[in-house]
Amino acid sequence: MKRFLRKTLSLFLAVTLLCSLGISAAASEALGEDLTAKDTLLNQQTQLSTNVFWSSAYSDLRTENLVTYMPNAAVTPMITFGGTLTSRSTVSSAAKGLEAQGYRVVAGINGDFYNTSTGLPIGIVVSQGKLISSDAGYYAIGFRADGTAILGKPGVKISADLGYTLDDGTGFATQVIRNVTGVNKARVSTGGIYLYTYEFNDRHTTGNTEAGVDVLCTIVDGALSIGSTATLRVDQVIEATAATAIGPDQVVLSANNLSDVYYTNALRNVPVGSTVTLTLTGNSGWEEVQYAVGALYSLVENGSVVSGLPSGVNPRTAVGVKGDGTVVFYTIDGRKSGHSIGASMTQVGQRMVELGCVTALCLDGGGSTTLAVTAPDETTASTVNVPSDGGERSVTNHLFLVAPSQPSGQLSHFYVSADNDYVLAGSKVTISAAAIDTNYIPMSGSYTLSASAGTMEGDVLTTPASGGDVTVTASSGGKSGSTVVHAITTPDSITVRDSKSNAVTALNVAPGSATTLTASAVYRHLALKADPEAFTWTVTGNIGTVDAKGVFTATAPGTGTITVSAGGKSATVNVTVSTLTLQTVEDFEGTTTIFRGSGSNMDFSLNHSADTVKLGRGSAKVDYTLADDGTGTYAARWQAGNATEISNQVYTALSMWVYGDGSGNTLSLLYSSGAQGDLAQDIAVLDFTGWKQVMVSTAGEDFAIQGLQVRGAAAGTGTVYLDQIVATFDNVLDNAVPQITLTPGGETLTAAISDAVDGVLPQSSISVTWDGAAQNFTYSADSGVLTTSVVSDGKPHRITVTARDASGNIGRASYDVPTAADWTPVFTDTQGYWAAAYVDYLYNANITTGYADGTFRPDQNITRAQFAAMLYRYLGLEESAYADVTLPFADLASIPDYALAAVKALYTEGIINGSTGSDGRLYFNPGSNLTRAQAATMIGRTQAKGYATVELTFTDAGSIPAYATYYIQTMVAQGVISGYADGSFKPQANITRGQMAKILYNLM
Repeated sequence: MKRFLRKTLSLFLAVTLLCSLGISAAASEALGEDLTAKDTLLNQQTQLSTNVFWSSAYSDLRTENLVTYMPNAAVTPMITFGGTLTSRSTVSSAAKGLEAQGYRVVAGINGDFYNTSTGLPIGIVVSQGKLISSDAGYYAIGFRADGTAILGKPGVKISADLGYTLDDGTGFATQVIRNVTGVNKARVSTGGIYLYTYEFNDRHTTGNTEAGVDVLCTIVDGALSIGSTATLRVDQVIEATAATAIGPDQVVLSANNLSDVYYTNALRNVPVGSTVTLTLTGNSGWEEVQYAVGALYSLVENGSVVSGLPSGVNPRTAVGVKGDGTVVFYTIDGRKSGHSIGASMTQVGQRMVELGCVTALCLDGGGSTTLAVTAPDETTASTVNVPSDGGERSVTNHLFLVAPSQPSGQLSHFYVSADNDYVLAGSKVTISAAAIDTNYIPMSGSYTLSASAGTMEGDVLTTPASGGDVTVTASSGGKSGSTVVHAITTPDSITVRDSKSNAVTALNVAPGSATTLTASAVYRHLALKADPEAFTWTVTGNIGTVDAKGVFTATAPGTGTITVSAGGKSATVNVTVSTLTLQTVEDFEGTTTIFRGSGSNMDFSLNHSADTVKLGRGSAKVDYTLADDGTGTYAARWQAGNATEISNQVYTALSMWVYGDGSGNTLSLLYSSGAQGDLAQDIAVLDFTGWKQVMVSTAGEDFAIQGLQVRGAAAGTGTVYLDQIVATFDNVLDNAVPQITLTPGGETLTAAISDAVDGVLPQSSISVTWDGAAQNFTYSADSGVLTTSVVSDGKPHRITVTARDASGNIGRASYDVPTAADWTPVFTDTQGYWAAAYVDYLYNANITTGYADGTFRPDQNITRAQFAAMLYRYLGLEESAYADVTLPFADLASIPDYALAAVKALYTEGIINGSTGSDGRLYFNPGSNLTRAQAATMIGRTQAKGYATVELTFTDAGSIPAYATYYIQTMVAQGVISGYADGSFKPQANITRGQMAKILYNLM
């Protein structure tokens, strides 16, 4: 195949050296088992290596990226910083600056540690031979003009001949010479004399805030270079109380007034116009340095790892020199489980020794660790590691390798790469190639691609099913380049995933639905690129078919499996094809919803008022104000921050409950079809009040919910409520509660759970309680059968199994654990009483109490205050949460102390409301007896909505107050409350303590 390159390609392997499949993995003593190794020639004698290891200690990956550089004339080391020492910049932005100057950035890493408050580096900075920042006694790496490196301590010392003499006390004149503590370092109060240059900070000042003496000078000869002298002319001697400004050719000698007079008086006495001479010396070899940057820690000295290094596994940056002068720029990523966990300084030191370094230093790491290179087929640099902050951090300085960017136009070799180096045998790989000239610049050129195995079609390699190493070569005019693709026949494991890349071990679908599954394979802890055709898919159970690409089409209800296999490995998904399996899209039970966002003339909030909740404990409240949108239509909108996709592979509609406001306006869903957003799908015309279940079609195209809209023919305001949005099918509404059948068996209780629409429910929809507290259970998601233990102490106890389906319907069934034969009620007046077990349970649970004479008085009427205290204890509410509540009742002073906290809590939770007196004020009436209708309503408000309801057939059903009807309907259906033997309910009759005990017990 011939190909003419007309643009620069975008991958970055020039030479790929990967370990053969037939060779056992080596091990790094420092980092773990070698998994992959890849080398890329970037420029003359400069190579990028990317290596991945497996740490058995952490059961995770380590990924290192390093550049090895043999000093040569074509590639030059360089140090950069952000214009001034306090200015920080990323490695990438610094690279762009060098590229703008005409350089080709071969590679770059972050540099020295720095003060995070000021941005100042802790150590030395030398740029173009000029000392920008002194070393402060720390380590450093320096580069000579020929690119060779020196590592160690620069030992820079600066003396200042201040240009005048003083009598030494013996009658002789002595030249005044003082040592300079630091260059462009933050001035310490008693630190002596500091030197500042134009490069110190963005304001080009000394940055000092305390009083001191500043000598402003102009450089007239020489330079601030190690091993050199600089001659200064004194322009001003300043008694400074603030920062002194510095010009481009100026320096300032500065001492804090708190320093010894030896320094301050020496500066004060410098004559204006005199000459000051600076002498800069350093340790041997450092006078030749053109570029240098500091380092806090020495990792390797004389070929051995330094002892006593700080611990901690983090991202790291290091630099080292081999015995032959090769420089290693090293990074290892960290804090990224599944990519790289990082390494300790000792481990990095060990690794640098493994790489051949005899000396190595640790640069700034953590979130600062960055390595950028210019790929062979690119003209600009990009980051190759993965910074732990999620993006590059701006740092104090950087180390770069640069080369000329002028092309030679003479072909040198081809750079060849694959979009994936490790693949499952039989998978396809896209190959890219680029012609590279003798200056390592990409150029146009034709080439032919060939493969040692498999087949090439255009730039696509189909790897052989037999696996092995496949070498792909690009060649033309006697020049070539190649890469190796590893085709793995036997992966270590296979995982099945859904369309959102979630791992799947069980699947519950509806007949006629099509579900796209994908398989992924792992080899030696690394994900393989694997095409669907590289796997074999099978299905059992006569439930449907699966094609070669993993698309499962359900045809009939039942259970079965889908198995995917390759190279002797397989993964199996248990499948249930139910009559219908609906999916909850939003139930408004959490602290946030899929509609979280912002509105235009519309406000969206969560509502927990029981009267406007249809299912569960929460609904959505939508307040709107219709305003002219400029087209004559009055509208209000709410836009969700994120779209919520509805799978149109399975579902064709949404069902939801809407509480209308009778306005006649139209409520719509805003949605995206994939190709277009902000489309409107009508939900309902709001010509009704109260709750109504509606259905919205989602068939025919992609459907992702984006928000809500209300529109009408005129301006106005309104409020509607929404509850329980469910993904469903055309004309399928589920309003039946799940069925639960209990079967006791000695120390085990078995429950068979089924739903007429959803079939077998997931375990997350099931709960078991013992006396109202959660109890462990085992559950089969295949059969819908659970078991839980029954371990009794002989006293009254109740086990309740609850199941909730996708439509918010709640089923429950309870089992009363038999009491022991010798069980005797606690109270003297409940022995033989029909509610004795209920009373004893509530007493043992500290929900109710008896009287001092040992009686409970079960037939005594209960007051509203007593009821509040009992219900409060039953619900387990915390008094401190309601301490600051202000009650609105006019008879607040009449509420007994024992009931005050309870009334505050129950009022806040919307369980009790009070009643309006003849004077128009709200009263609680704490001493009044509680009617059965009132008790049913208040207790009912503590339950989530969604339990079964029944039509009331009591002879006096017509006298049940409207406010209590729903609560009595659902509690009768649940068996929580019942009527009298004569068929009546007696809603206005006072409820007794015994009746109350039964109701609370039955709610468990």
